[in-house]
Parts: sequence; structure tokens; C-alpha cells
Amino acid sequence: MQLFYYPNLQEQESFSFGEEESKHCIKVLRKKNGDQLQLIDGKGFEAKAIITQDHPKKCSGLIKQRIQHKPARNYYVHLAIAPTKNLDRIEWMLEKAIEIGLDEITFLQCQNSERVKLNLERFHKIAISAIKQSKQYYLPIINPLVSFQDFVEKSALVQTKFIAWCPTEDTQTLFKQIPLNRPSNHILLVGPEGDFTSDEVMLAQTKGYIPCTLGKNILRSETAGLFGISLFAAKHLG
Repeated sequence: MQLFYYPNLQEQESFSFGEEESKHCIKVLRKKNGDQLQLIDGKGFEAKAIITQDHPKKCSGLIKQRIQHKPARNYYVHLAIAPTKNLDRIEWMLEKAIEIGLDEITFLQCQNSERVKLNLERFHKIAISAIKQSKQYYLPIINPLVSFQDFVEKSALVQTKFIAWCPTEDTQTLFKQIPLNRPSNHILLVGPEGDFTSDEVMLAQTKGYIPCTLGKNILRSETAGLFGISLFAAKHLG
């Protein structure tokens, strides 16, 4: 069944969609009064609802039944990545990473960054669409742009932290270094198209970040981010 996003399922006995979701429900999917809908709130709750007003600009109805879901994954992945100059590429990466299994994303302002403005509202819409499409019940946290230094200093207490940076041929792959025998809370740093500077790498290492390689090929930033998320998923599935 088609999923619809409504952020207040835990407290409400009724729902009322905004114009965009109403139009999709009534005009595109041709839902009408009496039809049942499946709602999610991005916080673990799912609800069965009935349409009582099939207006294309303000569809509303009654919430009949709630179900609370536990997180589907037994690990938590936080991707911290410098946004690309071409915003379409980072939006594509965000959508696909959420479908695979992303819990939180932070956008980094690095010394070699080329983008300093982001449309977080658009990212939020992309995230909602991605969880609806992949039938997930938790909406990832999307954090605003933050300086590289502030981020690595504030994340110092997280135990499992990686920086996608390959100083020597002996640097191990991310896949080999992902631990499974400890609390699975992971952070992966991915740099801008001009890569991290040596000062940034040194700072990250002093805060416990472990250098890792994503393979022999040189990857674009958004490809590296998506590939890293896929490696965490593959390691935990295996």
C-alpha cells in the first residue's frame, strides 16, 4: 500500500494533509472518502486512517489504529560529507543512501569546499520521499552545514569513526575495519572534491578517526558517500 507522511501520529486522532500531499492522494492516486490510508510519521509510528474529506487541496480524515515499530537496523550510521558544487549529485546521493540505510547526515564546510549554501527544506522532502518509497518508519536526521573542525571535535566521544582518506598502500578498507562486536554507532567522513587538507586529516586523527580506503578507484564525493553507506549495510547483513 502507498505510504503517506504525517508528522504527528502519536498525538493526533485525525490528520489533515497539506496541499502537496493532498493533491498526490486525491488527484494522482484518485483516493476518495472512505478509502483507507497507511500513514507514517518518521518517528517509528505507522497508522491506519480513513479519508473523510477528499479535497485535493486539504485531504483529511480519522486515524484508526497505531503501530509502533522498532528500528529496522541494529546499527547507526552517520555520514558527514562535504556537499558537491553540483547540488543535483548530492541530492541523488542523499535519496539513495536513505534507501540503503542512513540514520543521520551532516554537511561539512571544509577548507576545499566549493558550496556554502544548502536547501535543507528540499533535502527534507527528498528524505520523506525516500523513506516512503523504501517503506521505512524512521526519518533520518539532516543537519545543517557545520565547519569540519566543529564537527570532529564534537564527535570525539563516538567510538567508531572513519575518515575516507588513503595515505599509504597499507591503509585498510572500510569494510575490513567495520566492527561488529561493539555498539554499532558509526561515523564516516567524506571530503570535498578537492579532498581533505593535511591539517584536517591530522585533526581528525587526533580525535580518534581511523583512515580507511574505499578501493583503488578515485571516487567522486557523492559516490564515496553512497559506497560507504553500502559497505556498512553489507557488513551488518553479512
